[in-house]
Amino acid sequence: MEKKNTYKNIPGVLLQKALFTVLLGLGFLLVGVTYYIYAKDRIFFVLSVLMFVFSLMRSAGLYRTAAGEKYEIIEGTCISISVKPFRKQTRVRLLDQNGVETTLCIGKQSKVKIGFRYRFYFKQNGQLTLGSEYLDTVLSTDHFLGFEELREFSAQDGENTIPEQSVKQ
Repeated sequence: MEKKNTYKNIPGVLLQKALFTVLLGLGFLLVGVTYYIYAKDRIFFVLSVLMFVFSLMRSAGLYRTAAGEKYEIIEGTCISISVKPFRKQTRVRLLDQNGVETTLCIGKQSKVKIGFRYRFYFKQNGQLTLGSEYLDTVLSTDHFLGFEELREFSAQDGENTIPEQSVKQ
């Protein structure tokens, strides 16, 4: 019976995020144990243990999603980035190789540049859209898993070019 190696099937970005979440939880635990030894503060120790447990649960959920391939991939060249004030999301427009344009809402902390090719990972979504941009964004905030930069767009990538009028920052 051959053992299936699931680490090779998981995209590096998702595996890195799961490992970073575990390391972050270990950091919480280490600080909590150290402070407990120093000050005998039980409440801080219990809170750090809870943060460690929650980070393990989140990492395990991310690993199950990635290992079970329960994610969707959207790939394309960034043609527009628009940031609205007082919002936590950035609107990114992508153009894929077939000329189909897709608009994504991702967190402002994601550093995306116009003219570069990206691969975005989202949890599979069986949720209906409500028609309201704000409500759809709020309900789908936990679906974005991560992204990776593939390379800068070049003329050899295809005949699709980035429309000049849609490039805004």
